[in-house]
Amino acid sequence: MADNTDFMAQAKKQMDAWAQEMTKMQAKMAEASAKGQEAMKSQMASLEEQRAHAQKHMEELGKANMDAAKDIQDTMQKAWKDMESAMEDARKKFMGG
Repeated sequence: MADNTDFMAQAKKQMDAWAQEMTKMQAKMAEASAKGQEAMKSQMASLEEQRAHAQKHMEELGKANMDAAKDIQDTMQKAWKDMESAMEDARKKFMGG
């Protein structure tokens, strides 16, 4: 298991990177047609839900004792993979690739 402090630092850095990318996507959404905006709003809502899920696991990991940390870290890594998959889908729709 990665050191809990290192893992948390990496997780925070990734959350910040996703937040910046989502801000760029929102700017692209403002440029889209009305029909395009509706699809993008749905995608953005899904991203926000995934981000909140990952954030919740990150907070739980920060509060966990070492025995519980391994289980939470495993769960968080799955949430992370789900978030990255959602971000990749959004990149294709918002950024064209």
